[in-house]
Amino acid sequence: MHVRRLADTYLNFGRDVRLFLAYTLCANIGFGVFMLIFNLYVYALDFREDAIGLFSSVQTFTMAGTALILGTLINRLGLWLVVVIGILLYGLSSIGLALSTVSAPLLLFSGTSGMGLAIIFTATMPFIIEYGRHADRTTIATVAFSLAALSMTLGSLIGGFAPILFATVLPGVEAGSPAAYRSALIAGSVLGLASIVPLLRMGDARRSHRACKVSASRAAPDPDHDAKQARTDVGVFVTVGLIIAVGMGLVAPFYNLYLQSLGASPREIGLIYAAGGISAAVIGLAAPWVSRRYGSLNAVVMIRSMSLPLYLLLVFVPWIGLAVMAHIVRQVSINMAWPVDSTFISELVPGKLRASVFGWRSAAWNLGVGLSSIVGGWLIVTSGYEITFVSFVLFTAAAIALYYLYYLRHPRVAAGQIPSALSSRARARRAIRDTGDAVGTVDGALPGTKGAARHDDPAAASGGDPDVITKKS
Repeated sequence: MHVRRLADTYLNFGRDVRLFLAYTLCANIGFGVFMLIFNLYVYALDFREDAIGLFSSVQTFTMAGTALILGTLINRLGLWLVVVIGILLYGLSSIGLALSTVSAPLLLFSGTSGMGLAIIFTATMPFIIEYGRHADRTTIATVAFSLAALSMTLGSLIGGFAPILFATVLPGVEAGSPAAYRSALIAGSVLGLASIVPLLRMGDARRSHRACKVSASRAAPDPDHDAKQARTDVGVFVTVGLIIAVGMGLVAPFYNLYLQSLGASPREIGLIYAAGGISAAVIGLAAPWVSRRYGSLNAVVMIRSMSLPLYLLLVFVPWIGLAVMAHIVRQVSINMAWPVDSTFISELVPGKLRASVFGWRSAAWNLGVGLSSIVGGWLIVTSGYEITFVSFVLFTAAAIALYYLYYLRHPRVAAGQIPSALSSRARARRAIRDTGDAVGTVDGALPGTKGAARHDDPAAASGGDPDVITKKS
């Protein structure tokens, strides 16, 4: 029964959504291979950290630029076609990177791969909003992000073994050579390109030509809204993402080096990162429950705050066990918070802004991480890791405070018009109040309840004493 209940909860999303999850699985396995192997490949080509950083920056900034215009692309071309273009662009660019050996094509394909990645990472929520049932959005988003984390971890594990495998089975290919890494990159790119198969098997999503053509069964009509208020809502949401990204960029790009400084070997670091990805994928599935129980606003505060005490403690106790725990908790918090706040903003902003808001946040995220990582590297060299940990805590806390204080006082949230923002108790109280307003009450009790029955029954009202009833009659 429990297995069937889980299957009903997580798999009854509709055919196109299930196919999108299959696409997410394949695409992120390919990206996981690329993420692990590419730097090793260009290092084997005798490029060093400065050139590798340049390739990474080009990819990051093209991701940001593409994300900025993603909403316009979706409105013009349709969501399905944009996703197909994204996976083709990324997969073919990855093959181009694997076949390149000099700077110019490496820079070019780094840029085009960033454009494809922007679409892959940013189109998830617009697709879920358009083709997922309203009540299932948080759950679908949670499954999608957990699946992405798990498949990237799987891709990293595949990438770790692939060069050795190809060096063993391919004649003339030596372990650690550019040819071994090139073979692994091409294999990962083919895995990523295989994700186009579930896209081609879609029904409604493939036939649709405009993101705005959403059936009434999937999306409720937008309520009347204040355009100025909507722009402010989006601006705050994007700003929160930017502030979090600045803090993240000070820590995440260098955390493997921090673990190494504490004595972890490359193999152990790989296992730590795998543990973080798997934990994020599994524990992240609890995000819908946390959101329903506490409301999305409270849930985001709780989830994003989880790792902050650990990073503060690392400033005073730089211990490998604590560092591992901090990394895993941070990965879990990212994976849990993203679908919760994404679903919340999709309920709050009007439909015409939904396709754009996630692109703008993705752009802000990439810009924030890209720029702050430059500052973070300089701070670590000059002052050590402690200042970046403190800065990470301060930036994240500031983002949490802005998010909570602004949206808590939002007119629609205060009026209870955004159900996901309410805790389960608040929703229950609101449902009782609304029912009472609609059908009336019997001395404060709803008709048909025990309280109302007691008022209707004279015996119950008098405590069940027949003499009292007789006297009253």
